Amino acid sequence: MENSKSFTAAKGGLTKEKFLNNFAFFGLLLVLVLFEILTRGKLLGQRNLMNIFNNFFSIALCAMMYSFVMALGELDLSVGAIVGFSAAMAAFASEISIYLILPVALITGLLIGLINGFATAYLRVESFIGTLAVSFVFRGLTTYFLNGSVGIPIAMRAFDKDWVKIIALLLVLTISYLLYERCAFGKHCRAVGASHEAARQSGVNVQKTRMAAFALVGLVCGLVGFFTLVRACTASSKTGNSFEFDVLLAVLFGGMPLSGGWPVKFRAAVIGSIAMAALKSGMSLIGIDGLTQQVVEGVILIAVVVLSFDRRNAGVIK
Repeated sequence: MENSKSFTAAKGGLTKEKFLNNFAFFGLLLVLVLFEILTRGKLLGQRNLMNIFNNFFSIALCAMMYSFVMALGELDLSVGAIVGFSAAMAAFASEISIYLILPVALITGLLIGLINGFATAYLRVESFIGTLAVSFVFRGLTTYFLNGSVGIPIAMRAFDKDWVKIIALLLVLTISYLLYERCAFGKHCRAVGASHEAARQSGVNVQKTRMAAFALVGLVCGLVGFFTLVRACTASSKTGNSFEFDVLLAVLFGGMPLSGGWPVKFRAAVIGSIAMAALKSGMSLIGIDGLTQQVVEGVILIAVVVLSFDRRNAGVIK
């Protein structure tokens, strides 16, 4: 009897593990099939594919670097604020020279990322609380400095071309993939997420690893801020609103566990970003307004966490 129960428990564990390993593919397939039916074939129509790509572009840029933070077992809830503040600072820099727009956006994002990393690694503030506080600070600063909105020369829209975005996406994809899968840094992030004490005893500099992971997220958020700015040619206090939840939902939808460590797969960032982009585009096509979309995304976020959250190994949310 006991052997039968053990076998059943082991079989159930393997089934759950198999489901979680393929969760990203199930989720992506569900979104594509559901909205392809609801939109009567418009979701994957030629006219809408570019809309899906535009949604995917920004989310994927951030999600790929976000993998390092997730591998650490941490969260960064300030990415939307970083995008908004980077765009604002870049817009002000354009008044001096348009050649400063990209460097200022990148440097601004990098500096805020370093602030997040310092608070988490050296001040030992929980990332959930620390990055949320940073988000409030820079959201407030963005509103204060902009006092409405600031525009940039319309000529900067030349950087909103599809080929420019594709090159930028492939560049970030290549760098993040190599760092995560082929370099020691990616292994160090996963080792820290699995057990920071074991990683430290193995020679990993835990504090510098955490600093670097948050800095990379900040840097790529600066890049997203640049592309957001050149697309609208205007920076406002609403730039980057809810972006942090789009990215978080994308990586969780892709199957990344909140507990971090070795189970965090890089592919989850890409697959989850595609699913999130298709979801947003599909909801728009069937006429769901922005506020209702947030409600739907919130419900999906809860459902994904319930399905994939392993409380026994979690160190982010207690």
